[in-house]
Amino acid sequence: MKLLKLLFVVLLFSCNDDSSESLETGEPKQIVVTMMNPNATDITNVTGTYNLEKNKEYCVREDGKYKILLTKSEYEDKDKKKQEILTYSIFDVANQKYLYYTTGIDVAKRLEKEWKYYRTYDPEKVDIQNPVCTSNIKEE
Repeated sequence: MKLLKLLFVVLLFSCNDDSSESLETGEPKQIVVTMMNPNATDITNVTGTYNLEKNKEYCVREDGKYKILLTKSEYEDKDKKKQEILTYSIFDVANQKYLYYTTGIDVAKRLEKEWKYYRTYDPEKVDIQNPVCTSNIKEE
């Protein structure tokens, strides 16, 4: 019986992984963030090119000051129940705080990088008409 288990383990580890990387996780992409009103004094200017690391759920701006992270957040709905929401957030590395958030995203669309960012992730407080900034995949 021990020999059978050992044989199974050997077979398991000798199998080749013939899977291939998908376009979403293949070559690292660059994401460009553009401010909607770059002259506003009440916002942090996070404009720049962010490098998406291969097979990662986050990007880092070229100078390392900001990251775009996939995050789970909680908010209270009208009935004061806590709700979880998946968003992309722009994170200030030096100050260790989140600055801007996308609206809730579908898990299946999490690898898309064209988003509008707002000051809050709470769907009841988001001003859809006034995003702070946008992100797009850099055209080559």
